[in-house]
Amino acid sequence: MDGLVPGRRGRGFTLAELLTVVGLIAMLVALFLPVLGRIRAAAAAASCLSNLRQIGTAWTMSLSESHGRFFEYAWYTPTTPDVAWNGYWTGALDRNKVWPETLLCPAARDPSESDAGHGYGNATLAWTGRFESNGSAIRLNDKTYRVGSYGYNRWLTAGGAFGVGGRATGLTDVSDPSGVPVFMDCAYADARPLNGSPNSPVQPPPDLSGAAAAPGKPEHWKFILARHGRGINVYRADGSAQWVRLEELYLLSWQSEWVRYRLPLPRE
Repeated sequence: MDGLVPGRRGRGFTLAELLTVVGLIAMLVALFLPVLGRIRAAAAAASCLSNLRQIGTAWTMSLSESHGRFFEYAWYTPTTPDVAWNGYWTGALDRNKVWPETLLCPAARDPSESDAGHGYGNATLAWTGRFESNGSAIRLNDKTYRVGSYGYNRWLTAGGAFGVGGRATGLTDVSDPSGVPVFMDCAYADARPLNGSPNSPVQPPPDLSGAAAAPGKPEHWKFILARHGRGINVYRADGSAQWVRLEELYLLSWQSEWVRYRLPLPRE
């Protein structure tokens, strides 16, 4: 019988031993979950950077096709809805075969289902054109609209705010492309932040969730959101894409006359 005594049962776990094993498993799970969360967050951030590079490549191709000329700001053309829909940066992505999925950061894929926020997203939700007006850049009609997690620096439009007197029409008028943000994680499709100054900084959002971003609120609240830790991903005019800490976003040059400084923001 290979050493087993007939009629004697094998010894089972006592209750104390069973509880010890369960406790060890629970402890291992508790130790592993934060690591798994960090791995998922890192993967989402890496995928987001890849999306931004694809979007940036399409932007560069569009500029090349237009001989370096910036987009016109065509957001809302209700009588000719195709003009806004096919124009601006969102239309340029379609023309250059950027798939709709590329517009979605893995950390903010799902749009809000409520019209209370007028289609704005936040740190964990994408923006949607579902609640916009027909004939806009992100909503063509009742059935066709766009959803995304990224926004465009609206100062980068023809005559927007670059070059001498802010009359620049193309990329050649941007003197420091490595410092100019083009696309970024954002709660809406574009943002036109005001500058302020080191002695009179812009108003910080109440928190870093992005939930306070809404029509009529400060434009910079659209991208001051803790989507990837305490920072967002940014694609710059020189073709690079990096994670930028929220406090350092105003150290970038959003337009030609920009005064750079570190943003004072709430702690969380």
